[in-house]
Amino acid sequence: MKTISRLQYFTEENLLLTFEEQVKKVSSLGCDFIHLKMNNFSKEECFKTAKKSVKIARKNNAKLIVWDHPEIAEKVGADGIHFSKTKPIDSKVFKKLKAQFILGSSVNNLDDILKIKNDFDYLFLGPYENRGSKDEGAQIIGITGYKTVIDEMAKKNLNIPVLAAGGIRLTDVAFLAPSGIYGLAISCEALIVHDVPLEIKKFQAAIISGWEI
Repeated sequence: MKTISRLQYFTEENLLLTFEEQVKKVSSLGCDFIHLKMNNFSKEECFKTAKKSVKIARKNNAKLIVWDHPEIAEKVGADGIHFSKTKPIDSKVFKKLKAQFILGSSVNNLDDILKIKNDFDYLFLGPYENRGSKDEGAQIIGITGYKTVIDEMAKKNLNIPVLAAGGIRLTDVAFLAPSGIYGLAISCEALIVHDVPLEIKKFQAAIISGWEI
């Protein structure tokens, strides 16, 4: 059975840290699900970065999830693949990938979830807020939105783990935990504070107190 962490991190562009430095810093602080998200980069650049990032993550006992490039994930021996769009994947291809990788997808609303034809291991539902979001067409979820989606999923017996994503800050955790969300996907908000190690520790403590009790 695949284990899905309740606290996950996905890389961002335009930070003072490179992608590899983000992977190293966050994984060394105990975050064991790291997503390599590289928009607007060539496949060659993605491959080179993924190859280095897998080694860094493994050294820190973390899993590396590559976004949108199954072929790169296979070549570098990544642990998972995340699809930023909910397009149907050929059933034979998906079955092969499912046997080898942890598979996830980004969704924006309940309709996206209901349209999914593939059996993903987890979903990112977001954005929670529009803090730095580059997807202008995406609907902001908010606290009420998460509870509504999770409640509707329960009625339809959809038991896939759903993580809140997009603009998550430490102060949001207390409000998100009661919504029924499985966990959190954090990003640059955790790295732009003065004391990053303390911030990650606080997120980890919040996950334990909010979810794993």
